[in-house]
Amino acid sequence: MSINEGYTLTVLGAGVMGSAVLSAILASKPSPFPGKIYCCTGSESSAQRLQTTYGESVIATFGKDNVKPVEEADVIILGCKPYMCQAIIDSVKSALNSDKIVISLLAGWTIEQLQNVSGTSYIARVMTNTPAKYGCGTAIVSFSNDLQDSKFDSTRDSIMKIVDTVGMAMELPEKNMDAATSLVGSGPAFVLLMMQALAEGGVRMGIPYETAKKCAAKVMEGTAKMVLESGQHPEALKSMVCTPGGTTIGGLMVLEDKGIRGSISRAVEEAANIASSLGKK
Repeated sequence: MSINEGYTLTVLGAGVMGSAVLSAILASKPSPFPGKIYCCTGSESSAQRLQTTYGESVIATFGKDNVKPVEEADVIILGCKPYMCQAIIDSVKSALNSDKIVISLLAGWTIEQLQNVSGTSYIARVMTNTPAKYGCGTAIVSFSNDLQDSKFDSTRDSIMKIVDTVGMAMELPEKNMDAATSLVGSGPAFVLLMMQALAEGGVRMGIPYETAKKCAAKVMEGTAKMVLESGQHPEALKSMVCTPGGTTIGGLMVLEDKGIRGSISRAVEEAANIASSLGKK
């Protein structure tokens, strides 16, 4: 089994994450690139919105009309909410078969569960995040045992190219997926809270909000790029910013007094625990 140029891609459940990945694919045009793209939703208004957004690049459908796109699909991106998965799969069950490749964006649903409901063994379980819409997302990918066979090397490579369009894709064993759901999937919300706090601190000290917001966002962007490009441990980079007796070490001591480091780490832990329960019946 391989994914060939001009294959048919069906986004089943083109909500926030499904649309984010679709936008990334259309912007990056990975090879192989789909010759036909369907967007399947639950309502006529959603289908019309998607058709307006993506124009001739996609064919948007809803309701009973979703069966044909699933039937024609070589690759299905499952992008619905976890609690909606069973009902959506049931609504197109007649169109599913063992030859489909399913790329699941669902938090909590295991590869085994996805195999059972979809009827195919070829599953790529993906956790990504909302920055994917802008090509600067992160994605973790786990493959089903069947796809890990050496004869599917090119298929896995094609899937990684599809997923990599979000910004950066990395492969991990499925046992790490709940932690990835928290760190990667929920992480943007944690970062946005920190960004908001930085901006509001600037406002408190007299900087106009719009300026403070842009400064906070750029500080976080630049710091992240510094970590990625330098390869150094964040602690080492942090120490470079701290002048003895200076402003930075003073501010850091306040953060440590308030337990900020532990609170953020515990937030990741709690989100991972919740993620592990999402697919349980």
